[in-house]
Amino acid sequence: MYFQKGTCPKCEKVISRVTVESVEVQGAHSYKGLSYLCPSCDCVLSVQIDPLAVNAELLASLKRG
Repeated sequence: MYFQKGTCPKCEKVISRVTVESVEVQGAHSYKGLSYLCPSCDCVLSVQIDPLAVNAELLASLKRG
């Protein structure tokens, strides 16, 4: 099976893996997040709120009542 791979918008190398870093996502509230970087040039490809951290915070909040 063939999977088409994208290229980095900065260095234009094919992206077959990414480097993941923890970051703080700020807005009205502060959240734990993840940034996805090109392994060749460290260009930020994407950022998202960490779904596992959000899940853990939600469960802890529900347990507190």
